[in-house]
Amino acid sequence: MTTCRSIAPALIAVLTLAGSIALAQVTEQDTALAANDCTPQGELRGDPARGKELHLQDCAECHGETGKVDVIVMHMDVPPKDQSDPAYMGTLTDAFLYLAICRGGAPVGRSIVMPAWGDYYSDQDIKDLVAHIRSFSGT
Repeated sequence: MTTCRSIAPALIAVLTLAGSIALAQVTEQDTALAANDCTPQGELRGDPARGKELHLQDCAECHGETGKVDVIVMHMDVPPKDQSDPAYMGTLTDAFLYLAICRGGAPVGRSIVMPAWGDYYSDQDIKDLVAHIRSFSGT
């Protein structure tokens, strides 16, 4: 009869091996992303040209290519605010934009539809996005 005591050492060995294999597959980008704890520090505006690439890839569908919604997406009850409006954008700090991108909309009091990108984007990616978003309004 097999008991839990006789299976436990083999199970521990298998799980340890699986964990070692998974750790070996961690890339530099994974390490950078894990280091992004969504704490905005230092200069929060990066490279707007690089931010534009990221914005077009992941943000423009909901926020529009120029920061102003072109088409309301079905899953949105309320469209995002106009990021090309200098009066509105002047009320938002770079730290707020950073946190909204990193943590998502709900944690900063905005739409629950806005996903958290902190596990996907590095700290520098988010800073690049902040710079590009600011270019819409010149703020």
